[in-house]
Amino acid sequence: MWPVWPVYVVMAYFLLALAGPAMWASWRTWRRARVSRQLTCPVIGAPARVTLDPWYAVRMHALGNSELRVLDCACWPERRDCGRECLERAGRAA
Repeated sequence: MWPVWPVYVVMAYFLLALAGPAMWASWRTWRRARVSRQLTCPVIGAPARVTLDPWYAVRMHALGNSELRVLDCACWPERRDCGRECLERAGRAA
């Protein structure tokens, strides 16, 4: 009977070959989304600091979607129910 470990080694290399590019893309997306941005709020027309949810950006990127979600905004809490039009600008900046 021949040893089975070469099969496991080939399977491990195959999994690494698949996981490597996916992890690289996820890391790049997370790194871009974790940085706070200074954007112009379209509602009030003034600058506002916006913090995005990096883990949500990674999940959406994995699904092929470029949707973003705001964790914190300098205009909150008084304008917490805004339409989030600033996310279009944040997506282009990301």
